[in-house]
Amino acid sequence: MTATIKDVARLAGCSIKTVSRVINNEPHVTPELKEKVLAAVRASGYAPNLSARRLVQNKAYMVCILMYPGFDQAASALLSRIMDIGYDENYDILFQPYYPANRLSRNKLADLVTARRIDGIVTTPPCDADGFVPDLLTTYKIPQVQIDPTAPSPAIPYLAGDDLQGARAMTEYLLDLGHRRVAFLTGPRNLRSAAMRLNGYREALQARGLPVEDDLIEPSEFTFDGGYTAAQILLSRPKPPTAIFAGSDSAAYGALFAAQERGLSIPAHVSIAGYSDLTLSKYIYPGLTTVRQSIEEMLETATRLLISMLKGNAPQKTALLFPASLVIRGSTAPPQN
Repeated sequence: MTATIKDVARLAGCSIKTVSRVINNEPHVTPELKEKVLAAVRASGYAPNLSARRLVQNKAYMVCILMYPGFDQAASALLSRIMDIGYDENYDILFQPYYPANRLSRNKLADLVTARRIDGIVTTPPCDADGFVPDLLTTYKIPQVQIDPTAPSPAIPYLAGDDLQGARAMTEYLLDLGHRRVAFLTGPRNLRSAAMRLNGYREALQARGLPVEDDLIEPSEFTFDGGYTAAQILLSRPKPPTAIFAGSDSAAYGALFAAQERGLSIPAHVSIAGYSDLTLSKYIYPGLTTVRQSIEEMLETATRLLISMLKGNAPQKTALLFPASLVIRGSTAPPQN
């Protein structure tokens, strides 16, 4: 016979209401009593009727992570950490791909929102770039937390890396090594982080009294192919750079390949640096010098913040800025004379 909540209450020696509070993770239950109830749940094999609970409470117990498929991520580790949060907090996690301005993506998201199949959303860049997502969620009063939004709003909690500081620090490091022709590979125009990293690069040069040369700023994408193509263009010029600072690690990988394909030694002939410190960056040869900015930590923090909001807790801060730090590896060195 299937165990009921009454069976759990009898085994734990408490009221049905107390069992309900523990199952729903409500306050006002001592740790000792909570553990006693959970032990009774395990012993009895009781499984709450999640569908009924959702119906009564008018909640889906589902949070959505809206992700652009090209968003930098270490997929397996990232998914595992976020799923663990869902298990801990008794929420299902939905990873939903989204392409800005794509009709099918918009319709799918609108269906999730209007049908109330999700309680809240964490958005990653550039999902908010066209304005549709924040407008939809605000209209339907769906709690949201943004990561690196295109246009931050004081009304919506958001997290972002200190991209300006990180890019400036990396550029200063390359200048300190003695490089004076430092190229920069830009990122997508609809990413706030890409614009801030370019600004950090420019600020570092200007602070040293060095000119910002247009022929050293090459349009790219935060992808291997984008970095490869941009580096080929830069390295084929009559006066190539002695260092290339890519706005993402993925683009830096492409730049490394392009340089090596041309018979150049890294870092003897050209130094190459990236941004984000993806898992692969410490394993490639030579190891990639980069700016550490933990996407996993930001997404984990955003998910916990969203679930806390869904439980009725107002965020203490509406803007969280994550500091960046340099990771020096073998892909950079002083220029050869």
